[in-house]
Amino acid sequence: MRNLILKLTVPALAATLVTATGASGQSLLQAPATVETATPLSNLADTIPGTTALGQSMILSTRPTSLARAAADRDLMLIAFEQPRSALMLEGETDVVDLSLVVDKATLATGGDLVIAYRNAVSVMPEASLLSVTVNGAAAGEFAIRSPSGFTTRKLSISPALLRDGVNEVRLRAVQRHRVDCSIDATYELWTEIDQQASGFRPNSATRPAGFARLRGIGRNADQLTDMRLVLPENAGVEALNMAAPLVQTMALALNRDDISVSVADTPGTGPGIDLVVVTDGSKEHSDAIANQAPYGLSVAAGTDPRRARVTLRTATRQEIPGALLAAIQGPLKSLIDTGMGAPKKGEIRAEASSVHTLADAGYTATPFSGRLFRTGFEMVMPADFYPAEYATLDLMLHAATSPGLKPTSQMLVRINGHIVKSLPMRDAGGQVFNGRKLELPLRAFRPGRNQVELLAELERESDDACVFAERGEATPRFILLENTELRVPQLARVARLPELATMAGSAYPYASTTGVEVYALRPDAYSVSAALTMVARMSMAAREPLPVRLAFGPPAADLRGNALVIAPQRAVEELARLGPRAFPQVSERIEFAADFSFADPIRTASIHLPGAAIPMAMTTDPLALLDAFRQTTRMLRSDANTVENLGEALSGGFRSFRQWLNYERPSDAAPLVEPRRKATLSQRANVSGDGVVTWLTADTSLDMLDVSTMLADPAIWNRIEGENVVFDLDQRSIRTVRPESYFAHKVTDYGPSNLRRVAAAWFSDHFRIYVALVLGLMAVFAIWLGRATPRAGVRTDQ
Repeated sequence: MRNLILKLTVPALAATLVTATGASGQSLLQAPATVETATPLSNLADTIPGTTALGQSMILSTRPTSLARAAADRDLMLIAFEQPRSALMLEGETDVVDLSLVVDKATLATGGDLVIAYRNAVSVMPEASLLSVTVNGAAAGEFAIRSPSGFTTRKLSISPALLRDGVNEVRLRAVQRHRVDCSIDATYELWTEIDQQASGFRPNSATRPAGFARLRGIGRNADQLTDMRLVLPENAGVEALNMAAPLVQTMALALNRDDISVSVADTPGTGPGIDLVVVTDGSKEHSDAIANQAPYGLSVAAGTDPRRARVTLRTATRQEIPGALLAAIQGPLKSLIDTGMGAPKKGEIRAEASSVHTLADAGYTATPFSGRLFRTGFEMVMPADFYPAEYATLDLMLHAATSPGLKPTSQMLVRINGHIVKSLPMRDAGGQVFNGRKLELPLRAFRPGRNQVELLAELERESDDACVFAERGEATPRFILLENTELRVPQLARVARLPELATMAGSAYPYASTTGVEVYALRPDAYSVSAALTMVARMSMAAREPLPVRLAFGPPAADLRGNALVIAPQRAVEELARLGPRAFPQVSERIEFAADFSFADPIRTASIHLPGAAIPMAMTTDPLALLDAFRQTTRMLRSDANTVENLGEALSGGFRSFRQWLNYERPSDAAPLVEPRRKATLSQRANVSGDGVVTWLTADTSLDMLDVSTMLADPAIWNRIEGENVVFDLDQRSIRTVRPESYFAHKVTDYGPSNLRRVAAAWFSDHFRIYVALVLGLMAVFAIWLGRATPRAGVRTDQ
């Protein structure tokens, strides 16, 4: 345990201290939620589900403030689930969601109610759809899924015998059937959404959890994110940020939530969240009330808002901050780290070379399936220096079985990062048993960092065509996937390729190193600083340890070395490109807390290049993509085009299609960019010194930086980041990734012959035209040599 503590804290906090001393949601116009009480399994037959009233959308928006406050007061005792909003969606005919919440000893003695607020698709048949709940492996209750008009709240009484001190595991299992359609496509219309803000555990005890255990149950803000606000005085500057950066990272790791959004302000926050305060005796940065009441070390207390908590780090001097945080990790934060970040994460497999994993390692439990489309999935985290190419395969050893009576069109599918990469026909109508059947998954389909892996089985019967509910035979299972199904990872080619934002999102590479990361805010406004700290928190969570971070205001130096992160509004980037780092106006060392509603310069350039620093292209429509689209559109209109030109364009288009197929690129990846009305950009470029990368986060205005930081805090967005550029559409809340045209090798740790052989094979698979040319050239050389080396003596000729 001590080794883990030292790894987590000492190197990063010490480095940070040294540098610090030196420098899609539901509309508000919806039907009000109804409250129902679910019964145990034995009394389910007596349950009469209620319904949500229709046509009352204006009631919620016009109800008196006192009623809204009363509803908020009733929810003060609600202990929230730790999982983010993106994990609270049950889709398809059968789906499982694993949740967790923390209960202390005082709450354990009295029990309470498990509150589930949900809504479902209108296509879900309530007579045959059910949501069952288990707590720590024991059945807690179930109820029919019947709330298509708005969120309905169900309460399940939980006995103290089902609870345990600390982390409690809650599993929601949904069985959903379509009202009128029995096709496989209709199963994608089935969904049930859990309301994150209104769901959790409400204890019967009137005493709220105290201490650091309370932080694990804190609620979400209006953006459905975990709000962590760093409270600074009005005159705070970059030194205060560097002093507080270790606390921000430590609390992000201790909370172990994937949806942490960090903000900076000179006043405490409102609504659910956590306020962070750093106080030293030698400073007058905070009020005497905070400084005098807080004990030395790390402590937690109630915030000014009853839904918030305040975490205070108080020391006599700045030099004592690392020791105080280390003492907290060894003391009150120890249980949070051991049961959070230090525990295996369900639904995740961390793969290494030559390793074997089973579905049980990802938390999967085998259950017979009687529907038409079986679906299960998990995340596989690949090493940051993994080279994806066609030099080996990742083998899926399938252990499964089908029942008799399936159509011969039934099949098993494997989808990786949204692409179908493997299919297994299941044509035997008499039923099949797969005992270790090997499915070879191409390594090119994976990427360094996080990968979403889905296993699907299409299982149709003749009776599905009639779609008669009485003839569906839902009691007879069609398929079972066993949990001993293995994933065998081969030897991997190990060479880190950059630029690749997926490695930053997956494991904070290359920032998770002893050299750390330099973070620059071109303008010291609160929005840019908040985005910078959110990025720091996200990267520390990805690295699973604090990062040595130094924050600074202004541009990076022209001779910047190492890895850096730059946060800037678009106007500041354009000014930096025009003036250069040396002539860039000196910025204030104090944080600007006042709101900045300035708009970006409407005149934008297609590209920006600055000697001495890696400056990204301004986010305008890609001119090359637009030119290619124009040529494709006008090809048929050209009457004077000759055969050679048409042949060249056809070969170019065929090569482009082959490259998309080889690299598992979607057709949309090659479509021209459509410039959003409000946008932001995350891009990665090689450092001009050649020993690192610079990642740029830019937005049109400083105010837009607030929106992009909330998007980055959402794991549904963060886990999809990849490539060289990511364009954020701030209005549509969507992203568009752009892969780099070429990579550069950042670091090679294994120079052994086997690894170099795999790297060479991977490189040739990426540059197949060079490979083909090399093969043809060698064949030509061999033919010439053979012609010259064959002796001609004794050969009869006419001469």
